[in-house]
Amino acid sequence: MVSIPQIMYISAKKRLFDVPDNHRKVHQRIVPNLGGVGIFFAFITTCSLFLNPDSFRNWNYIIASTLLLFLTGIMDDLVSLGPSKKFMAQFIASFITVCIADIRLTSLHGIFGVYELTYWYSVIFSIVGCIFVTNAFNLIDGIDGLAGSIGLLCTFTMGVCLAATGNAGGACLAFSLMGAIAGFLRFNKSPARIFMGDTGSLLLGYMISVLCIIFVNSYSSSKAVATIVHSPAGALVIGLSILFVPVFDSFRVFATRLAKGSSPFKADRTHLHHYLLDLGFTHSRTVTILITANILIITVSLLMQDFNPNLGILSILVLSFGLFAILYYMRKKRLAQNVKGPRKPIPPISGSNVTKTGSIIHNDIATK
Repeated sequence: MVSIPQIMYISAKKRLFDVPDNHRKVHQRIVPNLGGVGIFFAFITTCSLFLNPDSFRNWNYIIASTLLLFLTGIMDDLVSLGPSKKFMAQFIASFITVCIADIRLTSLHGIFGVYELTYWYSVIFSIVGCIFVTNAFNLIDGIDGLAGSIGLLCTFTMGVCLAATGNAGGACLAFSLMGAIAGFLRFNKSPARIFMGDTGSLLLGYMISVLCIIFVNSYSSSKAVATIVHSPAGALVIGLSILFVPVFDSFRVFATRLAKGSSPFKADRTHLHHYLLDLGFTHSRTVTILITANILIITVSLLMQDFNPNLGILSILVLSFGLFAILYYMRKKRLAQNVKGPRKPIPPISGSNVTKTGSIIHNDIATK
């Protein structure tokens, strides 16, 4: 909250703005996009002051990874990096976390019939998961307050769950990031005065993916609070549900683009927030709807955690596809009504582009 106004002032002085492209971006004015700088330093400072190294012995590797992603994000926000360079930075950060810090998924606890993972399957699965979740948060950062609000919900839920499983270090990471996001959201709510940019979205996606792995691995029946998390399999189902809205949206968009023969990274307007905007919802209402859907999915996972984990995942998928089907047909009906509606008359245009020849008015703009 203290740093963001200063970042906005410097951005205005140095003309560091996110300029609308009138195609995929929904904002219509120039807005500073370095809010992630404030999130990063608030997060790092808080963790450095309050995190007990004994409760999280691999904290130094997390610093190295987040610093790498911070530098990548700020370079992209300032000079625009290519996708390959950003992917390489994400891969290196994930490699440091998974292979050096040894923070990785070691078991799927019976999901799809898979239990213990061999070392290399564990490494590959964890690195791919970290990269995918990181990009998922990068992709949902499309309207005012959405990525920050989803990140706030994820870090709060992760913090509570990690505290319930007795992991004080992981809970400190989650709550530190939650506080940094909360300070930023004061200036990012609609109409946004600043965006987090790739600097913020890469940090959020990466840290939340790491927190999810830590949470799934940290369940211990001797330390856990049984009223929240009941089993390791339940921890995995809950962890997936916390990430489900950004992950479901990104997976659906990638699959749709590939089915159409397009690049999965080609920008378009097929994300969930674009669908809701097409229905006429404001940015604030769109964020509220998606947050409510995420909370509903988390609630279902909490209720289903004592059953077979495959049944829990199936319940989440059925709920998600059901909600999306309702949204899809509502949008399709709305767009069809707009196409059939009466055309609005073209208002007369005056000025240098309008010339008279007898009784005929030639309008260059209208003709083009």
